[in-house]
Amino acid sequence: MMIKSIILGLVYVTTAYGAVLEKRAPAPFSNFTRNEFFKPAADAQLWGTLYARSLQLPDESLLMTWENYPAESKAYPVNHPIYKSVDGGATWSNFSAVKDTQNGWGMRFQPFLYTLPTDFGGYARGAILAAGVSTPESLEGGVYIEVYASKDGAKTWEFVSHIAYGDGPNTIKNGDKALWEPFFLMYKDQLVCYYSDQRDPKHAQKLVHTTTTDLKTWSDIVEDEAESNYDARPGMTTVAHIESTNKWIMTWERCGVDACRVYYKVSDSPLTFGPIPRTRLKATDGSLFSSGPYVTWVRNPYTSDGSGIIIVSTTSSENILIQGDNPAEGKWKKVDINHWSAYSRSVREITVKGTRRLLIGNGGNFGDKKYNGVADAVVPIPTL
Repeated sequence: MMIKSIILGLVYVTTAYGAVLEKRAPAPFSNFTRNEFFKPAADAQLWGTLYARSLQLPDESLLMTWENYPAESKAYPVNHPIYKSVDGGATWSNFSAVKDTQNGWGMRFQPFLYTLPTDFGGYARGAILAAGVSTPESLEGGVYIEVYASKDGAKTWEFVSHIAYGDGPNTIKNGDKALWEPFFLMYKDQLVCYYSDQRDPKHAQKLVHTTTTDLKTWSDIVEDEAESNYDARPGMTTVAHIESTNKWIMTWERCGVDACRVYYKVSDSPLTFGPIPRTRLKATDGSLFSSGPYVTWVRNPYTSDGSGIIIVSTTSSENILIQGDNPAEGKWKKVDINHWSAYSRSVREITVKGTRRLLIGNGGNFGDKKYNGVADAVVPIPTL
């Protein structure tokens, strides 16, 4: 049964899965911040929502997905919902879901959406890939990083392949054979999947990548960050192409030994991060940042020389950090975008009626699930 309730002057439509904002949304195709459009159901488990990820389709419509925790059963395990906006992110509606069709466990952690830029692996250019972590509600009995695909703009999904497997339990306890946080990009006719890996007994956790040329078989892993200190837990890889210099930047959090401080490294290839020394993400005022980084690169809209802007979001700050194409420690500029922080907030360049802007995607934070809704912001690209 659908129930309408008034909450702080906002009207929500409440379902078993959560609540969708029905009124008082921002103006369509406008700039805005703090636009909460989904609230967890009253009986939501764990943290309600976490880890929002977005995608833009060729018609400028937007997709958003996240970790979602309604009450579940073996018959109805968790999935990664797909919501869609056709008005520049102002309003969103339930569109589809990426469901576990292989394991009976559900799609539980860290979804990621990616559009194929070329025909690949039997799928046409424009097909959408969805990665995520499938593991039982108990977190015991195994874990897969999976990839599903959609040929029809995210309306329907089909299983493609298992990317990686761990024996579990899928917890952050050192020694558990867990897998986390897949991230995709295409490079030289291969799809790269970065992820966090706890299976190596020499490391509490390390960052690795694997590649495929057919979406069916995946290569042996390559280390991107693996420390000699066992207790170090580097995690949450994101990567961006600095097109103006043809280099690649990787960001991650360094947990276990360093208060989850955010670091980055720059490489000539997205396949050779391993030997590159790490650099702290440090602002011009000396600030350091922790947890959940997300990096993207955009061409600078205020110049005509082809240069760009590197943009990093972190869990520990509402600000985003920006720098030019050759990043250096202590040179990151803080930019207040008036949008609250979240656990692994995502940042994507989009176009709104042809105008380039940034889309910020928020799931919740670890804490009181009453405040752990899904929100977005659309803001201008900042100036250096």
